[in-house]
Amino acid sequence: MLRAIRNRLRAIAPPVVFLAITYYFGWNAVHGKSGLEAQHVQQQQLDQAVARNQAVAAERASWQTKIQDLNGQSIQPDMLDEQARQVLNLANPQDMVIELAPRKAAE
Repeated sequence: MLRAIRNRLRAIAPPVVFLAITYYFGWNAVHGKSGLEAQHVQQQQLDQAVARNQAVAAERASWQTKIQDLNGQSIQPDMLDEQARQVLNLANPQDMVIELAPRKAAE
């Protein structure tokens, strides 16, 4: 009787060990630190970083254009005048200013 139980355990042990190892590697392939879920999170982070990089590059290009326009050798008088008016919140005495009535809030 004891010999029969031992023989059955020897027959069952290898498949059980194989299934346990397969389960371990399968679980890690999905949930582990390099698994499918982690790769999905990393891809989302990469997409966000690329979007931020593109936004910053566009802003940098805008600033470079403004800096080139205000360069000491090629200052454009109208650009300088526009920037000064905007900063000082003033208008040229020769400009025509038309005040508009405030809009009614949408109900």
